[in-house]
Amino acid sequence: MGAQFKARRDDGPARSRRTTLTEAAKFGYKEVLVFTSTPNEYRSVSQHLGREAFSRLGCSVIECGPGRINASFAASRELAARQASGIGSVVFLGTGTSGSLSMDLRQGEVIASNSAVISDWRMEEGDQVTVSPYGWFDYRPPDPGHVERMAIECHDDLVLGLLDRLPGEGFRRGRLLTSEAFVAGKDNKLSKGATFRALACDMESGVFAFIGDRLANVPWLNIRVVADTLDETLDDYFAMERGVTDILGLRVAEALHILDSLL
Repeated sequence: MGAQFKARRDDGPARSRRTTLTEAAKFGYKEVLVFTSTPNEYRSVSQHLGREAFSRLGCSVIECGPGRINASFAASRELAARQASGIGSVVFLGTGTSGSLSMDLRQGEVIASNSAVISDWRMEEGDQVTVSPYGWFDYRPPDPGHVERMAIECHDDLVLGLLDRLPGEGFRRGRLLTSEAFVAGKDNKLSKGATFRALACDMESGVFAFIGDRLANVPWLNIRVVADTLDETLDDYFAMERGVTDILGLRVAEALHILDSLL
């Protein structure tokens, strides 16, 4: 089936763009909703996927804008549109850049993750309420047991099959932490990584995990390329982003080819 290209730009909480690369999902095949958050990510992923041909996979690339609100709006809107049109076989793929929370992650390394946790949290155990880091609450870091109960993981057979087939030299596997803002500073990053048992952090992955798992019951996966390591500052983050987005597009295309072969 030949690729078809369409672009759409919408106004709303997320000023987003959407490019439909194939219409395969309308004929009963899987459609992968590939979410990006910035123009650089969108451009790279769209260009790389636009050069590919999939046999049983539909693919749409969406630029949703940065942060959890934009990601929530875009994921909910795209899912509702497909439900309204009778397309029910959907996979969420969150993509973009991330910041390292580990000593051994280098710039340009790519993480494929079926585990996500959101740093703003609330746990209720009996009469005890432990809540997230806002000044008017009595904040305490979560203990390891809390973290494991807060984490969202995808154990869908298709996603696990894809993860097992990704080449080890191109992808790292591990948990992603989603924060409401950039995480800066080596000590802060190491602390976050240890507390939440995460390799890297971003501002959207946990949303796609939450909506895919808890609300939509669809398979999901996040693929993130490391833009800033522990020792780098965020003074010119977008320069770092531009330096790694081509790697992101390349690895997303590679992963979707493997996914296509599993269908």
